[in-house]
Amino acid sequence: MRLANTRERYLPWILPWLAPLVVTLIAWSLSPVLPKANFSMLYLGGVLLTAVTTRVKPALICALLSFLAYNFFHTEPHFTFFMVQREDILTVSLLVLVAVVTGHLAARLREKVIALEDSSRWNQQQMLLAQELFTCINCPSVVKALAQHLAQSLDFVSQEYFQDSDELPGLIAQYQLESADIAHSAAEVVIREYEAQLLVAFNSHGHCMGLLKVTLTAPLTTWQRFGLDGFIGLARLAWSRVVVSQTLQQEITVKEREQLRSALLSSISHDLRTPLATMIGSVSSLIELKDALDPSQQDELLHNTLSEAQRLNRYIQKLLDMTRLGHGELTLDRDWVGLDDILSVVIKRSKPLLHEVTVNIDLQPEMPLLYVHPALIEQALFNVLENAIRFAPAGSAIAISAFAEATQLHIDIHDEGPGIPPESWDSIFDMFFTMAHGDQYPAGTGLGLAICQGILGAHGGSAAVLESGPAFGTTLRLSLPLSETQLPSKSDEDDTYTGN
Repeated sequence: MRLANTRERYLPWILPWLAPLVVTLIAWSLSPVLPKANFSMLYLGGVLLTAVTTRVKPALICALLSFLAYNFFHTEPHFTFFMVQREDILTVSLLVLVAVVTGHLAARLREKVIALEDSSRWNQQQMLLAQELFTCINCPSVVKALAQHLAQSLDFVSQEYFQDSDELPGLIAQYQLESADIAHSAAEVVIREYEAQLLVAFNSHGHCMGLLKVTLTAPLTTWQRFGLDGFIGLARLAWSRVVVSQTLQQEITVKEREQLRSALLSSISHDLRTPLATMIGSVSSLIELKDALDPSQQDELLHNTLSEAQRLNRYIQKLLDMTRLGHGELTLDRDWVGLDDILSVVIKRSKPLLHEVTVNIDLQPEMPLLYVHPALIEQALFNVLENAIRFAPAGSAIAISAFAEATQLHIDIHDEGPGIPPESWDSIFDMFFTMAHGDQYPAGTGLGLAICQGILGAHGGSAAVLESGPAFGTTLRLSLPLSETQLPSKSDEDDTYTGN
């Protein structure tokens, strides 16, 4: 680009003088071979070359110099500007006429070609900027894209400022980049132009989100002004799209928050009322009908009260876990732990829920250790196992298997329940989403799998449905990343679960 600019700058000054000189040297070398009348064609060729390469004025200058050189060196008397032969006068006159006409036409054609090339190059630069701005999703990306193309296309030196910059508030106050007149506008690009600098501020709802400071070493030319206006116009459109997108996203977030609040209140009113009603009924019966109830009936009421109290405690704990996940209050106190140690605690916690369901565990020998928060991973596994127990038929078995790959450890939990429709595979990890199976299976809170996904995500892992169907049940896969540095793996057979 700079080489082309240098050529365009110096060539119109050099070629009109160089072409006649080179043609004169060639003519002197060919004078023993060719008649002097043919030399006019050589000078005409030099004029055409100058016209095609440069512009109109250099071509006219070349034509004049060619006329003088031909007259001085090739007409009698030589080395003077006098002409005594009539045919020489006619030849020189035709040379000048043809050189002027053809040079002018060729130069005009050259100018049009250059204009078309500049227009095509400029359109291409605008297209590249538009394509890059199309992928921008925030203020820094828009400002950086504009600064990069201003430097590449117009050789402008610029500096970028964003909200985390300490210098931005001072620049805003100094140049009045935030105005009350545009406070009502969602997106606005404010331009302040001075002798030595140009400021382009990207405002959103009256607040400056980013600033581009362009240093001007000289007054803007017409072409630079045209290019700058075009680039800023594209940036203004991209900034409007970004602000509208962010505004819509905020509105969607607010709407989802309201829906979540409504779902939470509805869930609490239902899931807390049911165990409380059972507990109140059992305790009331014990108080009012104590003398009429035999010991077995009293024990049954007490067991019902304890079971519902434990159920209520688990639900409240899940609500607390979800609240902590939503506010980012869960801190990962990581430690090295074996998967078998975590599973032993999970199985112990789930024993009161098993009843007629068994759990089979199959782990690979010498499983690598996990660098995780043990209590959180234990809670995530318990939530999935509790969900599997809820939908497992009586007398069936739940299978837990695990294996390690290059960078991840996978835990598969399979139950023989009714299965999950494919369209709901992703939804089961949403808060308060529950599967409707009538009265055959107890309803859950819709929080267990959401908590599991949040805990695994905090560790860099994930949870997903591996397979599911009414004929063979459901398999959920929990994946956790393995640390690059591993402690020695456990190899004692007593520490590995391979049974019920």
